Amino acid sequence: MKLFVFCVAFCMTQLVSSENSPLLQQFATGSVQFTADVYRQLKEINDGDNFLFCPLSALIILGLTQTAARGVTAQQLSNGLHLPEDRKTVEQTFQQLLPALKGNDKYTLTSANKIYVKNGYKIKEEYKNIAQNSFGAEIQNINFEDKNAAAAEINGWVASKTQDKIRDLIDASKLSKDSRLMLINALYFNGSWLYTFNERNTLKRKFFTKSDSHIEVDMMEATRYFKYHSSSNLDAQFLEMPYKGDDVSMVVVLPNQVEGLSALENNIEAVLNTKLDEKVNVHLQLPKFKRETRVELKKILQNLGITDAFADSADFSGFGEPGQRPVKISDVLQKSVVEVDEKGTVAAAATLVHVVQTHILIQRPPPKQFIADHPFIYFIKSPAGVMFIGRYVK
Repeated sequence: MKLFVFCVAFCMTQLVSSENSPLLQQFATGSVQFTADVYRQLKEINDGDNFLFCPLSALIILGLTQTAARGVTAQQLSNGLHLPEDRKTVEQTFQQLLPALKGNDKYTLTSANKIYVKNGYKIKEEYKNIAQNSFGAEIQNINFEDKNAAAAEINGWVASKTQDKIRDLIDASKLSKDSRLMLINALYFNGSWLYTFNERNTLKRKFFTKSDSHIEVDMMEATRYFKYHSSSNLDAQFLEMPYKGDDVSMVVVLPNQVEGLSALENNIEAVLNTKLDEKVNVHLQLPKFKRETRVELKKILQNLGITDAFADSADFSGFGEPGQRPVKISDVLQKSVVEVDEKGTVAAAATLVHVVQTHILIQRPPPKQFIADHPFIYFIKSPAGVMFIGRYVK
C-alpha cells in the first residue's frame, strides 16, 4: 500500500526564529548535517545547473513520518535524518519548533502540515494525537481512487498555504487504489531585507558562468556594513545579509575563483559551519533572481541509508489500527521557490541612506569588494538551523 510524503516551500527572502533550548540546538546541529548530506547528492544530480532545497520542510514532514515507524525502519530514518531515535524526543522537538514558525509584524510566515487519509483507512488514535498535538497537522479523509478530484483538492490546499507560489504539486497519475496516506508540509515566508537595495542601482551586468563565458543579469548593488569573512582555507568570501526582524539572514558564499564552486561544494559542511562575527564595510553586487526547483528525494534518502521505508518490509505499524494492510513510502517530493529582489520597507530604505551617507562622510578605508559575478552558494538560516540552501550558477 502506498504512502506519499511531500514537502513544499516558498521563500520570498527567508525564514524563522526559535527558542534557545537543548532540543532545538540538537535539531539545528542535525539539520546542518542533513543539509550537507542532501546537498552533496543534489550537486551530482544537477551538474552545472541551479538548484534549491528546503531542509526544514523535509525534516518536518519526514519527522512526522518517522513517528509512525518502528524497528529497523525507524532506526534508518533516525540515522539518515539526524533526528533522535526516541520518538518522544522527536515529538517534543517539533512541539517546540513549530510554534516559532509563525509570522509577526516584521514578516509573513506559515508552516502547515496535512495528512490525507484514504476513506476507510483507520489511523491509530495515538498517531492522530501526535500529528495534531506535536506537528499541528490537519487530518482529512479523501477518495484517492477519484484521481482528478483528489489531486485538485490536494493542489488547492498547497496553493492556498503558499499564496499560489506552489501549484500542481501532485499529478493525478501518481494516485491509485493502493494509495493510503499522503503527508504534506507547506512552508511560506515573505520578508524584507533589513536594509533594502535601491532599485535605481540595479543594472544589467556580466555574470561569468565560466572564465571564458558570461551572461547578462540584473545585478543589485549596495555599500554598507555587513557581517563578512574571508576564508583562506576555503578560498572564498562569506557575506551575511539580515532580514527585517534580525533573527533570519541569507549567507552568500562566493569562491574567489570564477570556477571555484566545485571545490567549495566539496567542503559544504565547513561552509555551513563557518561563523561570521565581524561587521565591515562592503561594496556588494548580487544578482536579482527567482528560482523554482522540484526535487525527488526518494533516491537521495535511499542513498542516506533509508531503504526499508520504501520496501515491502517497511514497518509503519504506528499509522494504522490493527487489521489495516501494511504501508510503505512510494514517493518523497519537494517543490521550492525562492525570489530575491531589492524590496524593503520605507523605514529600511531610510536607514540604508543614513548608513551609506555616514560611511562617506567619515571617510573610512575603502570597502571590501564582494562582487557575486560568478557561481556561488547561498543559504538562509535562523536559530533553528539552515532553512533553505541553493546554488546560483546561471
